[in-house]
Amino acid sequence: MSSDISHIIIPDCDLQQFEKIASANPRSLRMNLIEGLLKIMPVHNKYSEQELGIITQVGIWKDANKNLVGRCTSSRGAFRLLNLENPNNPDKPTVLGPDVAVVLKYRWDTFSDYEKDMSYPPISPNFVVELRSPSDSSQYVHKKMKLWVEAGVEEAISIDTIANPPEVRIYTLNPDTNRVGWQTQASPTQVVSQVLPGFVLDMQQIYEIQ
Repeated sequence: MSSDISHIIIPDCDLQQFEKIASANPRSLRMNLIEGLLKIMPVHNKYSEQELGIITQVGIWKDANKNLVGRCTSSRGAFRLLNLENPNNPDKPTVLGPDVAVVLKYRWDTFSDYEKDMSYPPISPNFVVELRSPSDSSQYVHKKMKLWVEAGVEEAISIDTIANPPEVRIYTLNPDTNRVGWQTQASPTQVVSQVLPGFVLDMQQIYEIQ
């Protein structure tokens, strides 16, 4: 195990260990498990308020489009991404938790009740938003966003308010190359989703949080 002020890394972590750590620290930490490598990060106050602003906007859209939504989660929710795991190494799972995720109803309904009730459903959301915190490097966020899309997420949005100017990246799968591509926007006033019908993320509300 290695650590610094911003995060703790635990190698060779299996799903049982991950669940024990998560249940012991349900609100004070953020965790991602990538092929058995667990990264634990603190929650920052400013980051938490910005995250809340994003959750609120997505929540308003969800309430207006209940017929389209199967599941909507905050950073307290996580998903096991089976198609990113090596079947020859079942003890090295991948479990990621976005700041906001939406699984549309048509995708959610393809899974069994048993799978839906799992602590970490083996489901790739349709839409995720990740907000870079002080404990995340830009390279780490970039890697994670690519993983989301490789796992089946249709639209993955990263927001970096630490950068000057603030930066938004929208990650999607390029159908021509079958590879992950992204568009970078500097200080956009809004982000229009191509996956959630009618959803527009008001970035000014996020920038105003200091």
